[in-house]
Amino acid sequence: MLKPNLIVTFLAWLLFSAVGALSAERDPNMLHVLSSNASHPAISKLVPLFEQQFQAKVRVEYANNPILKQQIEAGAEFDVVIIEPKMLQELAQRGLVAENSIVPLAAIGMALVSKEGAPAVDIGSVESFKKVLLSAKSIAYTADGHSGAVFLSTLEKLGLTEQMKPKLVPVVGRLSTLAVAEGEAQYTAFPLAGSVPGGQMAGKFPDAVQTYIGISAAKSSRSLGPVLRDKFLKYLQSEPARTLFGSMGFSPAPSRQK
Repeated sequence: MLKPNLIVTFLAWLLFSAVGALSAERDPNMLHVLSSNASHPAISKLVPLFEQQFQAKVRVEYANNPILKQQIEAGAEFDVVIIEPKMLQELAQRGLVAENSIVPLAAIGMALVSKEGAPAVDIGSVESFKKVLLSAKSIAYTADGHSGAVFLSTLEKLGLTEQMKPKLVPVVGRLSTLAVAEGEAQYTAFPLAGSVPGGQMAGKFPDAVQTYIGISAAKSSRSLGPVLRDKFLKYLQSEPARTLFGSMGFSPAPSRQK
């Protein structure tokens, strides 16, 4: 006769096996995608088009680049991830994404975002950009995102790190554009393509100090459903996808990107 603790162990094993079987037999037309907030403007429009063309269902979770990377390293399940290239390479080295599946999609430049209806500003040159930054009351940045690190690096290039410290508003766990829309900051530094709810682009960073954040995709090295994953990756590289990226202000991935 089995002892009570052995019975509990056996039942737990049965439950685990049943859950595993259900996972293995999931709907082949379902796709789970992790995507960066920077790519949201384009991916949110491309996904419905993909679903319609391939009769598929795509569930997308958006977050900042570093957060997505941390989730994957912690064991998050996914089929395709869309984040910046360097992070994908690091994930590939750990065997968490298939290295041979990594594909560049686009890139996005940094911009200064102001509240909707705010007066226009000139930041076309380095000097005018510095002038606007120094005269700003406050500037938000994504403290837990890659774009925030890029902005802080830009301030360092401009020699403004110490002068700007009292004006900076770190934002964690949400889009820094919300800080502007809700009146918490006058501006935010953000990788911008398309429109911003409650905000507007004051201008892109000057070319001399611009940094392009790359957007690449790769498939998980562990998940099921390779046919749909491959179709989705191919679709993201298609002419309609490239056209949509371009129409929303994204650029082809340049050689100088972070």
